[in-house]
Amino acid sequence: MKTSRRHFLGGFAALPSLKYFSPKASAQAVEVDNFRDYYHELGVEPFINAVGPYSSLGGALMWPEVIDAMDYAIDNKARMIDIHDAVGKRIAQMLGAEAAMVTSGATGAIILGTAACMTMGDPDKNESLPNTSDMANEVIILRSQRYLYDRSIRAPGAKLVEVEHSNEVADAINDKTAMLFFLLNRPDQANIDIQAYIRIAKQHDIPIMCDAATTVPPIHKIADTVNLGFDLICYSGGKGLRGPYSAGLLLGRKDLIHYARQHGSPNHRAYGRSMKVAPEEYLGMMVAVETSLKFDEEKEYQRQLGMVNSMGRDLAGLAGVSASTHVPDAEAREPYIEIDWDERYEISPASVKEQLRNGSPSIEVRALFLSGGKLHLTATMLQEGQAAIVVKRLKQILLKYKSTNLQQVTEK
Repeated sequence: MKTSRRHFLGGFAALPSLKYFSPKASAQAVEVDNFRDYYHELGVEPFINAVGPYSSLGGALMWPEVIDAMDYAIDNKARMIDIHDAVGKRIAQMLGAEAAMVTSGATGAIILGTAACMTMGDPDKNESLPNTSDMANEVIILRSQRYLYDRSIRAPGAKLVEVEHSNEVADAINDKTAMLFFLLNRPDQANIDIQAYIRIAKQHDIPIMCDAATTVPPIHKIADTVNLGFDLICYSGGKGLRGPYSAGLLLGRKDLIHYARQHGSPNHRAYGRSMKVAPEEYLGMMVAVETSLKFDEEKEYQRQLGMVNSMGRDLAGLAGVSASTHVPDAEAREPYIEIDWDERYEISPASVKEQLRNGSPSIEVRALFLSGGKLHLTATMLQEGQAAIVVKRLKQILLKYKSTNLQQVTEK
């Protein structure tokens, strides 16, 4: 049965206890009166996502085709190494990479990729992780690119070596240097000569890894990044690619991907044994890439842009409230509006965010430390009718805190 996206999303409200969220299951659920509302049973409150497919909020909605593939893997077992080989080969072909593997998220990809660059397939070094005293274990990173997830680099025993500018990289390289690291989605990357950074790594025969986890959509960015010449690149599977929440991709050099696989499941003594990838996630990621490559991303972008523009116009109808539309440069192409208000509204963005979260229904907006203290709204995860709810709630909160004195002065 062919399932439309609208039908798939609509079925979410009535899912019975069936494996994952298959389109077949959602179709059957419409005819079922008594289904288990698991969140209600557990006292867990659903929310409206006006942020985007963040990991802390459960990631993106998987493609219906992905769920079909995952259901297939649940019912049809094969040897893990065979699935790993075949899926990696197919994904690499589709994305123009030399090799690929499915990982336990982008963070898992960074850990396995770093381990690969330190051990380079040496069985004794593989066995000694995270003790790296007998191997090259330094990873060079730009100080401006230190971020929340660089602990993943250190997890298998690497030591971070900070440099202020890319022209200092060559001097920082020595016989203990295992890898160079680059964060692709950092807004200040325009001030960095990426090609020069990669060239230094090549000249010294040092692998260079790139974290491009949140740079999709559009999916063509993956091929563009591969063509830049990075030796390893990681992506999140459960965000822009709309694959399994806990999966990711590691693309790159064939030898390094081979070494990275030695550190992961199903290898029994692997350092990353705990970072398992299920067979359904392997197939799910493969189909996520296939489906994303066929999807009309421009049409979806225009849909989101129209929605945020409409939300902005509605909110800007309040005196003293402004809304401006933005599209990220380095990260995923997901338009958003930035909401601001003047002193006549006696409430801070932090308080507005808290009231949206604690209201009914609960509404999540972008973390303020990521938005420069402003209120941001996206349409990426909004389902039909939810944009109006978000705007209505936000207007109610602002009007509740509108200063009476300022209102009287303005009216005069």
